[in-house]
Amino acid sequence: MPRKKQKVDTLEEIETTIKLLCDQSNNHMKVREYYKALKGYNKALELNSTDINALISRSKCYLLLGEASKALQDAETALAEDKNNIRAIYQKAESLYYLGQFEQSLMFFHRGLRARPELALFRLGVQKTQEAIENTIGTKTRSNQPLATAKSGISRKSGDNTPKAQAQPQLVRQKATKADLERRNARKLLGELCVDKEYLEKLLLHPDLMRADTNTENISVLAKEAVCFLNKRQEFWRQQRPCTALPNHKSLPNEAIPKWF
Repeated sequence: MPRKKQKVDTLEEIETTIKLLCDQSNNHMKVREYYKALKGYNKALELNSTDINALISRSKCYLLLGEASKALQDAETALAEDKNNIRAIYQKAESLYYLGQFEQSLMFFHRGLRARPELALFRLGVQKTQEAIENTIGTKTRSNQPLATAKSGISRKSGDNTPKAQAQPQLVRQKATKADLERRNARKLLGELCVDKEYLEKLLLHPDLMRADTNTENISVLAKEAVCFLNKRQEFWRQQRPCTALPNHKSLPNEAIPKWF
């Protein structure tokens, strides 16, 4: 009898410890200390690898760190424990969205919307995913339009070489504009960090760093790691905001995100 009671006490202590670790990590998340939060969630899941709250919280943390694949894995593990958990459904939908799997993401956003139609979070998820799919399809369609337009112009005026002469400068302008747009988008997504990224990229091209006999291997490694991290953050924010029509999570109304999310 005493042994059984001691076992129950141990389980209660583990659950209490997990809750404390998750609460501490949640506080780190609020102040954007994501790596500290991740350590706490990892410790909690070491005590119980199937704790749903810890899995969902770590999934959210992974998304904010740009690790969408790991976030998806945690969300799926949580759903394996409780297939109707609304938070796990949302996390899986978001993870699929960040991975660019928009069709599957849309399916899980619809699933959450059917289960909890009063949550604006799922309605916004359906809208942004539908727009992302339309933008992807539209990009492929628009890419063939300049060639079709040029051919039609030449067929209408087969004896005139003016359309060909006009088409070439137009293509040059499009290439230059595309490079400018990519640079502008990077600055919009990364903000002040874009300056750091451009500096590090130029630094890696410096002749002294490219030489093998200058003892600058550590600098090169650190610079490459920093550029890799910034590229992941840029891709993360690009997938989070494929269009400007939808509001960000930070600016959502209070009723859109329940406190338990």
